[in-house]
Amino acid sequence: MTSKLTLMVCPHDTARKPERWFRFVQYLNHHLAIGVHLEISLDFNDFRRHLDAADIVYANPADTIQLVKHKGFSCLVRPKNLYDEVVFIAHPDIPNPTLESLQSATIATVNSMLPTKVALQNLKKHGIEPAILRDNASWLGVVNSVAKNDAAFGIVYKDTFDELSQKSKEMVNAFATSDEKVLFHSINISPNAIAYENELDRILLEMDADPVGKDVLQELHIEQWCKTKQDEIDAIEHFLCL
Repeated sequence: MTSKLTLMVCPHDTARKPERWFRFVQYLNHHLAIGVHLEISLDFNDFRRHLDAADIVYANPADTIQLVKHKGFSCLVRPKNLYDEVVFIAHPDIPNPTLESLQSATIATVNSMLPTKVALQNLKKHGIEPAILRDNASWLGVVNSVAKNDAAFGIVYKDTFDELSQKSKEMVNAFATSDEKVLFHSINISPNAIAYENELDRILLEMDADPVGKDVLQELHIEQWCKTKQDEIDAIEHFLCL
């Protein structure tokens, strides 16, 4: 019999101010019939290596699909207001860049990442097709590539760009932001913790109505939790297959 549930959080979300997530766990411990322990991951390799030991996971969209499709997890809720979007950047010497500037252009990005695929799909809908996608190992690599003019333009995960210092942001020109509302992080629960699914579901969905819960959510920049729909998961899986 499980005596305590282990919560793991996407490393990107605990990289800064991890104490916010400890407050979230405290809230769960105050309301849930079983204790919850937060396991902080050093990086994504560490995170994915220990996922089999997790009972509750706040995961990015790609990891959510892996948990649901291959590890038997159930996707419970997602933040109502938070989506994974991208920022389009250009070298500062390019005058008045627009999305149309990306037609037949060289764009630095991280080819394997879902936000890149969503951004490119959106450009394609508007008849815009880049000539070359210059692959980088990281989003920071994309920013450096554009700053050094190795590529005139770049696609960067918005959360990463928002966390850059003002000095780093000024190295490039951020000229557009996506608003696709397709990708999102979500809370998933393992088969081992299925007995607590309904209780956890209720606690999370009612969290914003409780003054203490609302305060915890505000620290996480989450307005409220909402149920994740199957068609939303299907849409994420579609982009994984592109």
